[in-house]
Amino acid sequence: MVFLSYSSEDAVFAELVKMKLGAAKIEVWLDQDKLDAGEEWRNEIDLGINDAKAFVLILTPKSCKSEYVTYEWAYALGRKKNIIPLMYKKSKIHPRLSGMQYLDFTDNGKGPWDKLLNRIGDIVTANPEEENKQLVGNMTKDELLQLISGSLQLANASAKSMNRERSESDVQEALGNLTEVSSKLKSSKPSNNLILWVDDNPSNNNYERNTLETLGFEIELALSTKEAIQKIKTKTYAVIISDRGRKEGKEAGFDLLKMIREEDKVTPYFFYTATNAPEVKDLALKQGAQGLTNKPAELVEMVTGYISMR
Repeated sequence: MVFLSYSSEDAVFAELVKMKLGAAKIEVWLDQDKLDAGEEWRNEIDLGINDAKAFVLILTPKSCKSEYVTYEWAYALGRKKNIIPLMYKKSKIHPRLSGMQYLDFTDNGKGPWDKLLNRIGDIVTANPEEENKQLVGNMTKDELLQLISGSLQLANASAKSMNRERSESDVQEALGNLTEVSSKLKSSKPSNNLILWVDDNPSNNNYERNTLETLGFEIELALSTKEAIQKIKTKTYAVIISDRGRKEGKEAGFDLLKMIREEDKVTPYFFYTATNAPEVKDLALKQGAQGLTNKPAELVEMVTGYISMR
């Protein structure tokens, strides 16, 4: 089955997609057909996405701004579904989707229908066991062991950040995240793998650093702004990660960022802090940082994602 996600204003094209897939004997989950009056939409949509083997996303300015459509593709990503974007009207694609190859239907709905049917056909008829074998087959034994090790470290970090014991679901989620990250890094082959981590209590971030190291990064520690500046003068880092407050000041991380940006506008700078408040994040971005988070998985995703795009 295929889940079809779209804005209500694009219902006519959605029906056309359904007809094309139906003619090819492919079942389509369409909310107008599946949701009954009074049903809680999110639960029903979750079930529809869970049951689907492929997720077709119709991209238009309206769908890209729709909170319902955004929820659907975000949930599909979290469930590791195969997402096939269809560009029906030129739109600004969300960064999480920008790396996906879309099919162009901007010519009044005319487009590569054969390619769409072939891609869906390959996904729907794929044997899950063969997919798993292919995933393992694309890795060496050492790469697979590193990926598992990194997943355990990331799961530990995530559970610690929430003050609870690590669960099996934490490990499964971390494995899914790092599989995607590892694939991107493997294809992009970053030329610089050196990270500077500035924190006066580095023992708080052992799991996070171990995760990045299993992905192939080398990490150097700096316990103060002064030490960080000295290191930056002698080496080029792929990324700088900093806490916000240190013994030298409550805003030491921001002070370091300001000093670096006076000379260096390029090196990515990320805050890993105790807070994820929107106003603090906005301030970090305005002052030249590339991101701020208090979530281990998000930190790994931001850092590796930025490096893989360079």
